[in-house]
Amino acid sequence: MVSRKKKAEQERIAAQKATADAEEREPVGLADEGSGEAGLEEPARANVVPSSEEVIEALSTELEELEDRHLRVVAEFDNFRKRTVRERAQQETRAQAELARQLLESLDDLSRVSELGSHDHDAAAILEGVQLVETKLRRALEQLGLSPIEAVGKPFNPELHEAMVTVSTDRPDEDEIVAQELAKGYTFRGSLLRPSRVQVKMYRPGSGDDETGEAESES
Repeated sequence: MVSRKKKAEQERIAAQKATADAEEREPVGLADEGSGEAGLEEPARANVVPSSEEVIEALSTELEELEDRHLRVVAEFDNFRKRTVRERAQQETRAQAELARQLLESLDDLSRVSELGSHDHDAAAILEGVQLVETKLRRALEQLGLSPIEAVGKPFNPELHEAMVTVSTDRPDEDEIVAQELAKGYTFRGSLLRPSRVQVKMYRPGSGDDETGEAESES
């Protein structure tokens, strides 16, 4: 009996030892297997392609940024346009004010000439006053950029002259030469302000010194 009990005890201890050895070996195998799977997943993650949802989201974000940038550019341009219009209007106002200031002295002189005419003053004094006003007024306008157009004795220039009347001449060298200035023309800072209204000579053989004017039809 003692011998059988001892043998059974030895078999039980051996079975427990085998079980313990198997349990100790199993985690090592699982760990190795797990590390192997992790190693296989590493390269797979490096080659992951973005999904269509991610691409759409990225494009939508970029589109919103572009639209916001476009709106800012449009707003800046609109502000620049308004500022330019406002500055131009201010410049025109300042130019008109300067013109009015330049003419104030001539206006004062005209008032004095009017007072002369209301009293017993001779015509010579009144004429002298008018000529003084004309000189000062012309000088003020010339300082602002007004220039008279020289017409008499010059070849007719349709860009500067407006022919009102023609007169005959028997001299070929006087053909289309301005004979008389009916109203003076002016340029302002290089641009035509008003053409000179003139009488123009026209060459007509055998006309002699005929100075009879012929009205020219206006277009």
